[in-house]
Amino acid sequence: MTCATLVLGCAARKMVIGEKTFDAAFALEAYATTRKPWTLVTSGYVERSFAALVVDCWGLLYIGGILEPVWGAKELTRFVVGVNLATTTLAWLSMCALYALSAGDEFYLFAKFSGFHGVLAALLLALRQTSPEEPVFAGEGALGAGTSGVVASLRALRNKHLIGAYLCFTAAYAFMSGGAHHHVGLYLFDIWGAYSAWVYLRFFQPHGSGARGDDSDDFAFAALFPPAARPVIARVSAPIGAAARALEARRRRAREEADTRAAASTATAKPAQSPAAAAAAAVVRAKLESSSAREEDDIAKSKREARAARGRALVEARANADASP
Repeated sequence: MTCATLVLGCAARKMVIGEKTFDAAFALEAYATTRKPWTLVTSGYVERSFAALVVDCWGLLYIGGILEPVWGAKELTRFVVGVNLATTTLAWLSMCALYALSAGDEFYLFAKFSGFHGVLAALLLALRQTSPEEPVFAGEGALGAGTSGVVASLRALRNKHLIGAYLCFTAAYAFMSGGAHHHVGLYLFDIWGAYSAWVYLRFFQPHGSGARGDDSDDFAFAALFPPAARPVIARVSAPIGAAARALEARRRRAREEADTRAAASTATAKPAQSPAAAAAAAVVRAKLESSSAREEDDIAKSKREARAARGRALVEARANADASP
């Protein structure tokens, strides 16, 4: 369904509605977002070129085929939709901030951009978490014969390398082909897509055991960067990680307190209601017993009266028989 949405959106933009009209209605524009809030959703599903569309659909089908058996279709859908909304919202806020920091450069306010590449970066990061050591080109014949250095390097490529390679490639592409501002919107989608995915997977993704997130050292934010940059990245990202952990701890405490209050109210409600219920039941039983006793007495009395009447009738009949000549 997501691939179909991407194909239809790109076809409508290129061949049916027209690029300018379509972008004005569905692409992200910092200035118009408050008037067109739906663009925070639609801009993530509108590709601007057929080449990008092919890459997005291939990546979604390939990575989705790996993640869906592990996560389930519901969790994968929630991940794609949630990351898309987080990516577009953070990109919009970033463009507003860049407009203010650039002393009113109107490019950041009126630039229109869209694309699925933020979600694709998020899927690549999820692939790094799920199966980091799996080779991208599995099998001996995946790359054909040959022992050149390039082929050997490609055979050594693992899933954990894809997110870094993708971000480096898109950064180079944005710098070389983006004009005055180097496709800043495109790269904002990539950066915020990867980062929002990491925050969700690291701290908030639910698991079957009731735990949330992934606190392994291999999935720390600094571990996503080359070893030389990790100490600096760890110091910079520490406050953000602490804030996310504090938020999750607060949510956990709130759930535990709610469960405790519910259990306490149930425990106190039962002793308070039990004597009253027992007394009411006793009264009902007593009334039923007394009414049944009265019914039994009435029945016995009527039987006695009936027997007495039959006896008097027999006596009178015999007396009449003896008195007759």
